[in-house]
Amino acid sequence: MTDSLILAGGKSTRFKSDKALAHFNDIFIPNVKYTADLTLPFVDHCYVSTNQNNYSNIDNLFNDSKVQVIQDVKPMIDCGPLSALWSYFDTVQTKQADLIVVATDYIIDQRAIEFLSQNLGYIKIKSLPYYTCCHLTINMELLKQHMKSHNYRWRSLLSDADCVAQDYDGNLKNINYPEDLE
Repeated sequence: MTDSLILAGGKSTRFKSDKALAHFNDIFIPNVKYTADLTLPFVDHCYVSTNQNNYSNIDNLFNDSKVQVIQDVKPMIDCGPLSALWSYFDTVQTKQADLIVVATDYIIDQRAIEFLSQNLGYIKIKSLPYYTCCHLTINMELLKQHMKSHNYRWRSLLSDADCVAQDYDGNLKNINYPEDLE
């Protein structure tokens, strides 16, 4: 069973508005809905991870029974993608997961998601890694080890989970600033 975990709980400080609720893909819908919809053909269930501030706005976007919006939960609040992973494990109540993880700050297409569904690892285009666009298998114990050592680096967790770079020949663009859309 493979699930998707959509990372929509960032602060979007550099972008100056919530990137999850913005739109910069080819369809005029919020990035969070666009990204979740892209993953649905390849997963059993989609979980959209939010923060306390954007939970209600994002939850109102979904009425698909295969999509569940979840909020960061203690003790992992404001710890980046690890917070999302913690909330996923807390919600699903499992000890092992097979996840396609995608942040909502990408210009991305169906081909990239299909690539992830067929390959464990994170996307790398030329020499540029896209760590929050990955497919990994992970267990709760590894996440707990990172928590105990206060190691909240996503890249470190991916390394410990043997999630390695996968060369991808398609297009993907990370949007950090409004100017990145020009």
